[in-house]
Amino acid sequence: MQRYLAHRVLRLSQVFGVSLKLTLILFLVMLLAYSAGQLLSKKNVFNDIEQVVEYSLCDPTENICEINNSNGSYLLQFSGQPSALVAFDVMLNVNVDSKQPDSVEMYFDMPEMDMGYNQYKLFKNEKNWQAKVILPICSLGKNDWELNVRIRFENEVSTTNFKFSQAQKKQ
Repeated sequence: MQRYLAHRVLRLSQVFGVSLKLTLILFLVMLLAYSAGQLLSKKNVFNDIEQVVEYSLCDPTENICEINNSNGSYLLQFSGQPSALVAFDVMLNVNVDSKQPDSVEMYFDMPEMDMGYNQYKLFKNEKNWQAKVILPICSLGKNDWELNVRIRFENEVSTTNFKFSQAQKKQ
């Protein structure tokens, strides 16, 4: 990558008639920016936070699913059966004796598929959290989803993975 950058900077200096000294300064700035970007992309912003990942066998399309972590117990519920391009609500209810999260996010993925950006931030509604979700259509007709619910606290990030299938569109 550095060789490519050096070639591009030298070529730009020739095209625009810029001095070699200015070209070298420009190259060093670009190299520094590239190196900083590489370093930041590898840095874990949650270094001081304990991260816990759980895998649940509960299907949120059929049941209210319980999420347990060191801060308490939380109930995950869908308002209806998910179907492509049809909005549904996802609720996370905080049990009475449980700590209120700082934030809650969800990520929908389809194994071995690129379904785009399906990340949702749940918004606090009194004591509970909620988001309206619309799942995309898979061009291959697949309907198996993975849902990762990430609950953030001051000193912990708890992620719970669920698997479910969305309803088939009737044609």
